[in-house]
Amino acid sequence: MKILGSMLVLAACIGYSSYLLEKQKSHRDILQAFISMLDLLSGKLRYERLAMEEALAGLNRRYHGAVGSVMGRIADRLACGVCENLEEVWREEFAAAAKALMLTEEEKDIILETGKNLGYLDVDAQMGHLKLCRERLQGKLAEAETELAERRKLYRYLGMAVGVMVILILI
Repeated sequence: MKILGSMLVLAACIGYSSYLLEKQKSHRDILQAFISMLDLLSGKLRYERLAMEEALAGLNRRYHGAVGSVMGRIADRLACGVCENLEEVWREEFAAAAKALMLTEEEKDIILETGKNLGYLDVDAQMGHLKLCRERLQGKLAEAETELAERRKLYRYLGMAVGVMVILILI
């Protein structure tokens, strides 16, 4: 019975450390999706000359998960015919999806700033704004990847160490 209990405790500790590691990976993937989304939005604005709701609706079809869902809701609200302010819609939808997006406060600020000038400026100014936001997000992505690499070993060893320590205390 003690051996079975020990194995379960160790498996639970290792499983929890794996969960934390997957959470870090999801955060990194969401940042990558945002960067890719900004690139695609830039292309749609510059080359296809689409209206903002059409460009955002195209992003919804391309990106699945939290990022695509937010873009789809923004596009739906803009396309429903009620004249809404894009900045307010952008802010409200990202606030509603904050938990699913797992962004830090700095990353949220960058994303919210992205929506601030969309749809109001000429194409060149919007392109410059999107490029600046992309560069800032690229820096945050590099930080997230460094943090993930540093924490990968830490989570693995810490999960095992805590499991062994709990087993020793219980036995």
